[in-house]
Amino acid sequence: MSSAFLAPMSAGPSMQIHGLTIPNDVLGHILSSSPDFDTLHAALSVCTAWHRVFETHPKSVLEAVARNVMGPALPQAVRFIRYPYPEKSPNDWPSADRGGEEEDPEATEDSDDEMDGGASKKKKKAGKPNPHNPMAFLESESIGQLSPEERVRLQKNADIAEKLEVIFSRKYKKAKKLTALESYRFRRAMYRVMLYCELFYLPLNLDDIDAMEDNEPGVLDKIQEARHGMLNEYSTPDLFEVLAVVEFLNVIISEVVDEEDFERLKDICIATGPAVILEAYTARSSDVFEEALEVEVMTSGEDNALFGGFFSTPLERIWEERDEEPPADGMEMDAIIEEIDLQPDACAQCGALVKPLWSEANWHKRISVDFCVLLPGLLNSNELEAEALVELLMGPTGTADVVISEIYDSLLTKPTSEWTKWKKEDSLCEVCLDKLLGAHLHLWAYGRKVKGGWKATQNCWYGYNCKTQVHKPNHAKEKNHLCTPIR
Repeated sequence: MSSAFLAPMSAGPSMQIHGLTIPNDVLGHILSSSPDFDTLHAALSVCTAWHRVFETHPKSVLEAVARNVMGPALPQAVRFIRYPYPEKSPNDWPSADRGGEEEDPEATEDSDDEMDGGASKKKKKAGKPNPHNPMAFLESESIGQLSPEERVRLQKNADIAEKLEVIFSRKYKKAKKLTALESYRFRRAMYRVMLYCELFYLPLNLDDIDAMEDNEPGVLDKIQEARHGMLNEYSTPDLFEVLAVVEFLNVIISEVVDEEDFERLKDICIATGPAVILEAYTARSSDVFEEALEVEVMTSGEDNALFGGFFSTPLERIWEERDEEPPADGMEMDAIIEEIDLQPDACAQCGALVKPLWSEANWHKRISVDFCVLLPGLLNSNELEAEALVELLMGPTGTADVVISEIYDSLLTKPTSEWTKWKKEDSLCEVCLDKLLGAHLHLWAYGRKVKGGWKATQNCWYGYNCKTQVHKPNHAKEKNHLCTPIR
Protein backbone atom coordinates (compact mmCIF):
# COMPACT_ATOMS: atom_id res chain seq x y z
CA MET A 1 0.00 0.00 0.00
CA SER A 2 1.30 3.45 -0.85
CA SER A 3 3.25 5.38 1.76
CA ALA A 4 1.06 8.33 0.81
CA PHE A 5 -1.56 6.82 3.09
CA LEU A 6 0.54 8.19 5.90
CA ALA A 7 1.94 11.32 4.25
CA PRO A 8 -0.65 14.08 3.61
CA MET A 9 0.02 16.38 0.66
CA SER A 10 -1.68 19.55 -0.49
CA ALA A 11 -4.16 19.75 -3.38
CA GLY A 12 -6.23 22.47 -5.01
CA PRO A 13 -9.86 23.22 -4.12
CA SER A 14 -11.15 21.29 -7.15
CA MET A 15 -10.03 18.81 -9.79
CA GLN A 16 -10.69 18.09 -13.43
CA ILE A 17 -11.90 14.54 -14.05
CA HIS A 18 -12.86 13.64 -17.60
CA GLY A 19 -13.45 17.29 -18.38
CA LEU A 20 -15.64 17.93 -15.34
CA THR A 21 -14.68 20.25 -12.49
CA ILE A 22 -15.51 18.54 -9.21
CA PRO A 23 -14.86 20.19 -5.83
CA ASN A 24 -12.45 18.30 -3.62
CA ASP A 25 -15.01 18.27 -0.82
CA VAL A 26 -17.37 16.26 -3.03
CA LEU A 27 -14.64 13.83 -3.99
CA GLY A 28 -13.70 13.50 -0.33
CA HIS A 29 -17.29 12.64 0.57
CA ILE A 30 -17.35 10.02 -2.17
CA LEU A 31 -14.15 8.43 -0.88
CA SER A 32 -15.52 8.54 2.66
CA SER A 33 -18.57 6.61 1.47
CA SER A 34 -16.49 3.59 0.44
CA PRO A 35 -18.11 0.50 2.03
CA ASP A 36 -14.77 -1.05 2.95
CA PHE A 37 -11.03 -0.47 2.78
CA ASP A 38 -10.56 -2.65 -0.31
CA THR A 39 -12.96 -0.42 -2.24
CA LEU A 40 -11.15 2.70 -1.05
CA HIS A 41 -7.77 1.26 -1.94
CA ALA A 42 -9.03 0.26 -5.40
CA ALA A 43 -10.28 3.78 -6.05
CA LEU A 44 -6.96 5.30 -5.00
CA SER A 45 -4.97 2.81 -7.06
CA VAL A 46 -6.65 3.55 -10.39
CA CYS A 47 -7.00 7.33 -10.27
CA THR A 48 -4.31 9.85 -9.30
CA ALA A 49 -6.97 12.55 -8.83
CA TRP A 50 -8.71 10.45 -6.19
CA HIS A 51 -5.35 9.82 -4.56
CA ARG A 52 -4.47 13.52 -4.37
CA VAL A 53 -7.82 14.26 -2.72
CA PHE A 54 -7.24 11.48 -0.22
CA GLU A 55 -3.78 12.84 0.61
CA THR A 56 -5.31 16.09 1.88
CA HIS A 57 -7.40 14.39 4.60
CA PRO A 58 -6.28 10.76 5.04
CA LYS A 59 -7.20 10.60 8.71
CA SER A 60 -10.82 11.68 8.31
CA VAL A 61 -11.40 9.54 5.20
CA LEU A 62 -9.95 6.44 6.85
CA GLU A 63 -12.01 6.97 9.98
CA ALA A 64 -15.18 7.44 7.91
CA VAL A 65 -14.56 4.21 5.99
CA ALA A 66 -13.75 2.46 9.27
CA ARG A 67 -17.16 3.50 10.58
CA ASN A 68 -18.73 2.15 7.39
CA VAL A 69 -17.02 -1.18 8.06
CA MET A 70 -17.44 -1.40 11.83
CA GLY A 71 -20.58 0.63 12.44
CA PRO A 72 -21.06 2.57 15.69
CA ALA A 73 -19.07 -0.05 17.62
CA LEU A 74 -15.84 1.30 16.08
CA PRO A 75 -14.40 2.56 19.42
CA GLN A 76 -14.71 -0.91 20.94
CA ALA A 77 -13.24 -2.51 17.81
CA VAL A 78 -10.26 -0.14 17.78
CA ARG A 79 -9.61 -0.66 21.49
CA PHE A 80 -9.48 -4.40 20.87
CA ILE A 81 -6.74 -4.15 18.23
CA ARG A 82 -4.75 -1.44 20.04
CA TYR A 83 -4.72 -2.82 23.55
CA PRO A 84 -1.10 -3.40 24.68
CA TYR A 85 -1.35 -7.14 25.22
CA PRO A 86 1.38 -8.75 27.31
CA GLU A 87 3.60 -11.59 26.33
CA LYS A 88 1.71 -14.52 27.79
CA SER A 89 3.84 -16.71 29.98
CA PRO A 90 3.40 -18.39 33.40
CA ASN A 91 3.82 -16.22 36.49
CA ASP A 92 3.72 -13.04 34.42
CA TRP A 93 0.84 -11.49 36.31
CA PRO A 94 1.30 -8.26 38.29
CA SER A 95 -0.30 -7.19 41.48
CA ALA A 96 -2.77 -4.34 41.23
CA ASP A 97 -0.29 -1.75 42.49
CA ARG A 98 2.39 -2.36 39.87
CA GLY A 99 0.51 -0.44 37.22
CA GLY A 100 2.15 0.00 33.87
CA GLU A 101 5.62 0.97 35.01
CA GLU A 102 7.27 -1.70 32.91
CA GLU A 103 5.59 -0.67 29.67
CA ASP A 104 7.70 -0.08 26.59
CA PRO A 105 5.91 2.41 24.33
CA GLU A 106 8.18 1.46 21.41
CA ALA A 107 7.12 -2.19 21.38
CA THR A 108 4.91 -3.44 18.57
CA GLU A 109 3.47 -6.74 17.39
CA ASP A 110 5.43 -9.04 15.09
CA SER A 111 2.77 -9.71 12.45
CA ASP A 112 -0.59 -8.53 11.17
CA ASP A 113 -2.38 -11.84 11.28
CA GLU A 114 -1.94 -12.61 14.98
CA MET A 115 -4.79 -10.41 16.19
CA ASP A 116 -7.72 -12.69 15.43
CA GLY A 117 -9.86 -12.46 18.56
CA GLY A 118 -8.68 -15.65 20.20
CA ALA A 119 -5.91 -17.43 18.29
CA SER A 120 -3.47 -19.48 20.29
CA LYS A 121 -0.35 -17.67 19.05
CA LYS A 122 1.54 -15.68 21.67
CA LYS A 123 1.74 -11.94 21.23
CA LYS A 124 4.97 -9.96 21.29
CA LYS A 125 3.74 -6.99 23.28
CA ALA A 126 5.58 -5.04 25.87
CA GLY A 127 4.64 -4.87 29.50
CA LYS A 128 2.76 -7.01 31.99
CA PRO A 129 -0.84 -8.21 31.70
CA ASN A 130 -2.43 -5.47 33.74
CA PRO A 131 -5.92 -4.49 32.51
CA HIS A 132 -5.46 -1.02 34.03
CA ASN A 133 -2.49 -0.38 31.76
CA PRO A 134 -2.19 3.39 31.19
CA MET A 135 -0.99 2.64 27.65
CA ALA A 136 -4.32 1.05 26.80
CA PHE A 137 -6.47 2.75 24.17
CA LEU A 138 -9.78 3.87 25.67
CA GLU A 139 -13.17 3.70 24.00
CA SER A 140 -13.59 7.44 24.59
CA GLU A 141 -10.37 8.38 22.76
CA SER A 142 -10.18 9.82 19.26
CA ILE A 143 -9.50 7.09 16.69
CA GLY A 144 -6.62 9.00 15.12
CA GLN A 145 -4.61 7.64 12.21
CA LEU A 146 -5.39 4.04 11.23
CA SER A 147 -2.35 2.17 9.97
CA PRO A 148 -2.62 -0.33 7.10
CA GLU A 149 -2.17 -3.19 9.56
CA GLU A 150 -4.97 -1.85 11.75
CA ARG A 151 -7.30 -1.58 8.79
CA VAL A 152 -6.68 -5.23 7.91
CA ARG A 153 -7.42 -6.29 11.48
CA LEU A 154 -10.55 -4.17 11.71
CA GLN A 155 -11.95 -5.72 8.53
CA LYS A 156 -11.09 -9.22 9.73
CA ASN A 157 -12.76 -8.71 13.09
CA ALA A 158 -15.80 -7.09 11.45
CA ASP A 159 -16.22 -10.23 9.33
CA ILE A 160 -16.10 -12.40 12.47
CA ALA A 161 -18.63 -10.22 14.29
CA GLU A 162 -20.94 -10.20 11.27
CA LYS A 163 -20.93 -14.01 10.98
CA LEU A 164 -21.62 -14.38 14.69
CA GLU A 165 -24.42 -11.83 14.44
CA VAL A 166 -26.10 -13.89 11.71
CA ILE A 167 -25.97 -16.99 13.93
CA PHE A 168 -27.27 -14.96 16.88
CA SER A 169 -30.21 -13.61 14.88
CA ARG A 170 -31.13 -17.08 13.68
CA LYS A 171 -31.16 -18.43 17.20
CA TYR A 172 -32.91 -15.60 19.00
CA LYS A 173 -34.89 -13.71 16.34
CA LYS A 174 -36.17 -16.56 14.20
CA ALA A 175 -33.81 -15.72 11.35
CA LYS A 176 -34.87 -12.05 11.29
CA LYS A 177 -32.06 -9.53 11.03
CA LEU A 178 -31.18 -7.52 14.09
CA THR A 179 -32.30 -3.91 14.12
CA ALA A 180 -29.65 -1.21 13.95
CA LEU A 181 -29.77 -0.77 17.74
CA GLU A 182 -29.65 -4.51 18.40
CA SER A 183 -26.72 -4.90 16.02
CA TYR A 184 -24.85 -2.09 17.77
CA ARG A 185 -25.44 -3.65 21.19
CA PHE A 186 -24.36 -7.07 19.96
CA ARG A 187 -21.18 -5.91 18.25
CA ARG A 188 -20.20 -3.54 21.03
CA ALA A 189 -20.43 -6.39 23.52
CA MET A 190 -18.73 -8.84 21.14
CA TYR A 191 -15.65 -6.63 20.74
CA ARG A 192 -15.49 -6.23 24.51
CA VAL A 193 -15.63 -10.00 24.90
CA MET A 194 -12.88 -10.33 22.28
CA LEU A 195 -10.72 -7.92 24.25
CA TYR A 196 -11.31 -9.71 27.55
CA CYS A 197 -10.58 -13.14 26.08
CA GLU A 198 -7.47 -11.92 24.29
CA LEU A 199 -6.13 -10.39 27.48
CA PHE A 200 -6.84 -13.26 29.87
CA TYR A 201 -6.44 -16.32 27.67
CA LEU A 202 -3.21 -18.19 28.43
CA PRO A 203 -2.44 -21.26 26.27
CA LEU A 204 -0.89 -23.27 29.09
CA ASN A 205 -0.86 -26.97 29.87
CA LEU A 206 -1.87 -28.33 33.26
CA ASP A 207 1.72 -28.51 34.53
CA ASP A 208 2.24 -24.84 33.68
CA ILE A 209 -0.91 -23.90 35.58
CA ASP A 210 0.22 -25.83 38.64
CA ALA A 211 3.67 -24.28 38.37
CA MET A 212 2.21 -20.77 38.31
CA GLU A 213 0.78 -21.16 41.78
CA ASP A 214 3.79 -23.11 43.10
CA ASN A 215 6.27 -20.48 41.93
CA GLU A 216 4.20 -17.50 43.02
CA PRO A 217 1.51 -18.34 45.58
CA GLY A 218 -1.60 -16.27 45.01
CA VAL A 219 -1.02 -15.65 41.30
CA LEU A 220 -4.39 -17.15 40.38
CA ASP A 221 -6.06 -14.76 42.82
CA LYS A 222 -4.25 -11.89 41.09
CA ILE A 223 -5.59 -13.04 37.76
CA GLN A 224 -9.12 -13.16 39.15
CA GLU A 225 -8.62 -9.68 40.57
CA ALA A 226 -7.45 -8.39 37.20
CA ARG A 227 -10.46 -9.94 35.46
CA HIS A 228 -12.76 -8.28 37.95
CA GLY A 229 -11.03 -4.94 37.42
CA MET A 230 -11.37 -5.21 33.66
CA LEU A 231 -15.12 -5.92 33.69
CA ASN A 232 -15.76 -3.46 36.50
CA GLU A 233 -14.87 -0.62 34.11
CA TYR A 234 -18.19 -1.12 32.32
CA SER A 235 -21.61 0.07 33.40
CA THR A 236 -24.22 -2.45 34.52
CA PRO A 237 -26.22 -2.22 31.25
CA ASP A 238 -22.98 -2.76 29.33
CA LEU A 239 -22.22 -5.84 31.43
CA PHE A 240 -25.70 -7.20 30.78
CA GLU A 241 -24.88 -7.00 27.07
CA VAL A 242 -21.58 -8.78 27.67
CA LEU A 243 -23.42 -11.47 29.63
CA ALA A 244 -25.84 -11.95 26.73
CA VAL A 245 -22.96 -12.45 24.29
CA VAL A 246 -21.24 -14.86 26.68
CA GLU A 247 -24.43 -16.92 27.03
CA PHE A 248 -24.79 -16.96 23.24
CA LEU A 249 -21.19 -18.17 22.82
CA ASN A 250 -21.84 -20.86 25.43
CA VAL A 251 -24.82 -22.05 23.40
CA ILE A 252 -22.81 -22.50 20.22
CA ILE A 253 -19.98 -24.12 22.20
CA SER A 254 -22.52 -26.63 23.52
CA GLU A 255 -23.27 -27.62 19.93
CA VAL A 256 -19.62 -28.50 19.33
CA VAL A 257 -18.36 -30.26 22.47
CA ASP A 258 -19.85 -33.43 23.92
CA GLU A 259 -22.81 -32.84 26.18
CA GLU A 260 -21.26 -34.65 29.14
CA ASP A 261 -18.13 -32.47 28.92
CA PHE A 262 -19.82 -29.12 28.31
CA GLU A 263 -19.95 -27.85 31.91
CA ARG A 264 -16.28 -28.66 32.42
CA LEU A 265 -15.11 -27.27 29.09
CA LYS A 266 -17.31 -24.22 28.46
CA ASP A 267 -15.07 -21.77 30.33
CA ILE A 268 -11.93 -23.23 28.75
CA CYS A 269 -13.44 -22.97 25.27
CA ILE A 270 -14.85 -19.47 25.68
CA ALA A 271 -11.44 -18.24 26.84
CA THR A 272 -10.04 -18.97 23.38
CA GLY A 273 -12.18 -16.12 22.06
CA PRO A 274 -15.02 -15.57 19.57
CA ALA A 275 -12.86 -16.17 16.48
CA VAL A 276 -11.90 -19.68 17.58
CA ILE A 277 -15.45 -20.40 18.76
CA LEU A 278 -16.82 -19.35 15.37
CA GLU A 279 -14.29 -21.56 13.59
CA ALA A 280 -15.21 -24.54 15.79
CA TYR A 281 -18.93 -23.94 15.29
CA THR A 282 -18.55 -23.65 11.52
CA ALA A 283 -16.51 -26.86 11.39
CA ARG A 284 -18.76 -28.53 13.99
CA SER A 285 -15.58 -29.92 15.51
CA SER A 286 -14.00 -29.62 18.95
CA ASP A 287 -10.64 -30.29 17.29
CA VAL A 288 -10.45 -26.55 16.67
CA PHE A 289 -10.38 -25.94 20.43
CA GLU A 290 -7.74 -28.63 20.90
CA GLU A 291 -5.55 -26.87 18.33
CA ALA A 292 -5.92 -23.57 20.20
CA LEU A 293 -5.31 -25.18 23.59
CA GLU A 294 -3.00 -27.79 25.00
CA VAL A 295 -4.76 -31.07 24.19
CA GLU A 296 -4.61 -32.36 27.75
CA VAL A 297 -6.49 -29.28 28.98
CA MET A 298 -9.45 -30.48 26.92
CA THR A 299 -9.13 -34.19 27.62
CA SER A 300 -7.86 -34.51 31.19
CA GLY A 301 -11.30 -34.51 32.82
CA GLU A 302 -9.94 -32.27 35.59
CA ASP A 303 -11.39 -28.93 36.67
CA ASN A 304 -9.23 -26.05 35.53
CA ALA A 305 -8.25 -23.52 38.19
CA LEU A 306 -7.08 -20.95 35.63
CA PHE A 307 -10.13 -20.91 33.39
CA GLY A 308 -12.87 -21.89 35.84
CA GLY A 309 -15.45 -19.12 36.23
CA PHE A 310 -13.79 -17.22 33.39
CA PHE A 311 -16.66 -14.73 33.15
CA SER A 312 -19.06 -15.89 35.87
CA THR A 313 -16.76 -15.38 38.88
CA PRO A 314 -15.94 -11.68 38.28
CA LEU A 315 -19.50 -10.93 37.14
CA GLU A 316 -21.04 -12.49 40.26
CA ARG A 317 -18.72 -10.39 42.41
CA ILE A 318 -19.69 -7.23 40.51
CA TRP A 319 -23.43 -7.96 40.88
CA GLU A 320 -22.91 -8.31 44.63
CA GLU A 321 -20.80 -5.15 44.94
CA ARG A 322 -23.33 -3.12 42.96
CA ASP A 323 -26.32 -4.74 44.63
CA GLU A 324 -27.62 -5.70 41.18
CA GLU A 325 -29.82 -8.62 40.21
CA PRO A 326 -28.52 -10.29 37.04
CA PRO A 327 -31.07 -11.25 34.37
CA ALA A 328 -33.10 -14.33 35.21
CA ASP A 329 -32.32 -17.51 33.30
CA GLY A 330 -33.60 -17.21 29.77
CA MET A 331 -33.86 -13.41 29.96
CA GLU A 332 -30.22 -12.57 29.19
CA MET A 333 -30.91 -11.70 25.57
CA ASP A 334 -33.25 -8.87 26.58
CA ALA A 335 -30.11 -6.75 27.02
CA ILE A 336 -29.60 -6.88 23.25
CA ILE A 337 -32.94 -7.69 21.66
CA GLU A 338 -35.36 -4.77 21.80
CA GLU A 339 -38.32 -6.25 19.94
CA ILE A 340 -40.30 -8.65 22.08
CA ASP A 341 -43.18 -10.41 20.39
CA LEU A 342 -45.86 -11.05 23.00
CA GLN A 343 -48.12 -12.90 20.58
CA PRO A 344 -48.06 -16.69 20.90
CA ASP A 345 -46.06 -18.36 18.18
CA ALA A 346 -47.96 -20.44 15.67
CA CYS A 347 -46.83 -22.95 13.08
CA ALA A 348 -46.32 -21.12 9.81
CA GLN A 349 -48.02 -23.90 7.85
CA CYS A 350 -50.91 -25.26 9.91
CA GLY A 351 -51.31 -22.43 12.46
CA ALA A 352 -51.10 -24.76 15.46
CA LEU A 353 -50.26 -23.05 18.77
CA VAL A 354 -47.99 -25.76 20.10
CA LYS A 355 -44.54 -26.01 21.64
CA PRO A 356 -41.87 -26.54 20.70
CA LEU A 357 -41.86 -24.91 17.31
CA TRP A 358 -38.90 -25.80 15.17
CA SER A 359 -36.80 -23.16 13.39
CA GLU A 360 -33.17 -22.50 12.51
CA ALA A 361 -32.65 -21.50 16.14
CA ASN A 362 -33.25 -25.03 17.45
CA TRP A 363 -32.98 -27.46 14.53
CA HIS A 364 -29.72 -28.67 16.04
CA LYS A 365 -31.65 -30.14 18.97
CA ARG A 366 -33.26 -32.75 16.73
CA ILE A 367 -31.49 -36.11 16.42
CA SER A 368 -30.95 -36.60 12.70
CA VAL A 369 -30.83 -40.42 12.84
CA ASP A 370 -34.43 -40.34 14.05
CA PHE A 371 -35.36 -39.01 10.61
CA CYS A 372 -34.97 -42.52 9.16
CA VAL A 373 -38.50 -43.44 10.25
CA LEU A 374 -39.80 -40.60 8.07
CA LEU A 375 -38.61 -42.17 4.82
CA PRO A 376 -41.52 -42.60 2.42
CA GLY A 377 -42.89 -45.94 1.29
CA LEU A 378 -40.83 -49.02 2.08
CA LEU A 379 -37.40 -47.37 2.01
CA ASN A 380 -36.92 -47.91 5.72
CA SER A 381 -37.17 -51.67 5.11
CA ASN A 382 -34.57 -51.53 2.34
CA GLU A 383 -31.47 -52.48 4.33
CA LEU A 384 -29.10 -51.13 1.69
CA GLU A 385 -30.64 -47.65 1.63
CA ALA A 386 -31.40 -47.57 5.36
CA GLU A 387 -27.78 -48.34 6.26
CA ALA A 388 -26.49 -45.79 3.75
CA LEU A 389 -28.77 -43.11 5.19
CA VAL A 390 -27.75 -43.86 8.77
CA GLU A 391 -24.09 -43.54 7.76
CA LEU A 392 -24.82 -40.16 6.18
CA LEU A 393 -26.75 -38.93 9.21
CA MET A 394 -24.03 -40.07 11.62
CA GLY A 395 -21.40 -38.04 9.77
CA PRO A 396 -20.31 -34.49 10.69
CA THR A 397 -22.30 -33.02 7.79
CA GLY A 398 -25.42 -35.03 8.57
CA THR A 399 -26.56 -33.14 11.65
CA ALA A 400 -30.22 -32.16 11.81
CA ASP A 401 -29.61 -28.46 11.20
CA VAL A 402 -27.53 -29.21 8.10
CA VAL A 403 -30.06 -31.71 6.70
CA ILE A 404 -33.05 -29.41 7.20
CA SER A 405 -31.20 -26.39 5.85
CA GLU A 406 -30.16 -28.26 2.70
CA ILE A 407 -33.69 -29.54 2.15
CA TYR A 408 -35.00 -25.97 2.32
CA ASP A 409 -32.29 -24.87 -0.10
CA SER A 410 -33.38 -27.58 -2.54
CA LEU A 411 -36.90 -26.11 -2.53
CA LEU A 412 -35.46 -22.90 -3.98
CA THR A 413 -33.81 -24.69 -6.90
CA LYS A 414 -36.75 -26.97 -7.72
CA PRO A 415 -39.92 -25.29 -6.46
CA THR A 416 -43.19 -27.18 -6.78
CA SER A 417 -46.73 -25.98 -6.23
CA GLU A 418 -47.01 -27.87 -2.96
CA TRP A 419 -43.81 -26.52 -1.38
CA THR A 420 -43.50 -23.02 -2.86
CA LYS A 421 -44.73 -21.33 0.33
CA TRP A 422 -42.41 -23.23 2.68
CA LYS A 423 -39.66 -20.81 3.73
CA LYS A 424 -36.42 -21.39 5.61
CA GLU A 425 -37.24 -18.69 8.17
CA ASP A 426 -40.57 -20.32 9.10
CA SER A 427 -41.26 -21.86 12.49
CA LEU A 428 -42.96 -25.24 12.15
CA CYS A 429 -44.70 -27.60 14.52
CA GLU A 430 -43.23 -31.09 14.70
CA VAL A 431 -45.97 -32.55 12.48
CA CYS A 432 -45.28 -30.09 9.66
CA LEU A 433 -41.51 -30.38 9.97
CA ASP A 434 -41.79 -34.17 9.78
CA LYS A 435 -44.01 -33.76 6.72
CA LEU A 436 -41.31 -31.68 5.04
CA LEU A 437 -38.61 -34.19 5.96
CA GLY A 438 -40.66 -37.21 4.92
CA ALA A 439 -41.25 -35.74 1.49
CA HIS A 440 -37.64 -34.79 0.80
CA LEU A 441 -35.27 -36.90 2.92
CA HIS A 442 -34.87 -39.56 0.22
CA LEU A 443 -34.01 -36.86 -2.34
CA TRP A 444 -31.48 -35.38 0.07
CA ALA A 445 -29.92 -38.83 0.55
CA TYR A 446 -29.77 -39.34 -3.24
CA GLY A 447 -27.96 -36.04 -3.71
CA ARG A 448 -25.48 -36.79 -0.93
CA LYS A 449 -24.71 -40.24 -2.35
CA VAL A 450 -24.02 -38.78 -5.78
CA LYS A 451 -21.73 -36.12 -4.27
CA GLY A 452 -19.92 -38.91 -2.45
CA GLY A 453 -19.04 -40.66 -5.72
CA TRP A 454 -21.96 -43.07 -6.07
CA LYS A 455 -22.92 -43.71 -9.67
CA ALA A 456 -26.68 -43.46 -9.93
CA THR A 457 -28.46 -46.58 -11.16
CA GLN A 458 -31.66 -46.73 -13.19
CA ASN A 459 -34.79 -45.71 -11.29
CA CYS A 460 -37.15 -48.50 -10.28
CA TRP A 461 -40.63 -47.97 -11.73
CA TYR A 462 -42.15 -48.44 -8.31
CA GLY A 463 -39.68 -46.11 -6.57
CA TYR A 464 -39.84 -45.98 -2.80
CA ASN A 465 -43.03 -48.10 -2.81
CA CYS A 466 -41.30 -51.08 -4.40
CA LYS A 467 -41.94 -54.29 -2.44
CA THR A 468 -39.15 -56.21 -4.14
CA GLN A 469 -36.49 -53.92 -2.62
CA VAL A 470 -37.34 -55.33 0.80
CA HIS A 471 -36.56 -59.00 0.19
CA LYS A 472 -34.27 -59.01 -2.87
CA PRO A 473 -30.88 -57.38 -2.08
CA ASN A 474 -29.75 -57.64 -5.70
CA HIS A 475 -32.75 -55.67 -6.91
CA ALA A 476 -32.21 -53.09 -4.16
CA LYS A 477 -28.61 -52.71 -5.35
CA GLU A 478 -29.27 -52.68 -9.10
CA LYS A 479 -32.12 -50.17 -9.07
CA ASN A 480 -32.49 -46.76 -7.48
CA HIS A 481 -35.43 -46.55 -5.11
CA LEU A 482 -34.77 -43.02 -3.84
CA CYS A 483 -37.29 -41.75 -6.35
CA THR A 484 -41.02 -41.12 -6.81
CA PRO A 485 -43.05 -44.12 -8.13
CA ILE A 486 -44.26 -43.84 -11.72
CA ARG A 487 -46.37 -47.00 -11.48
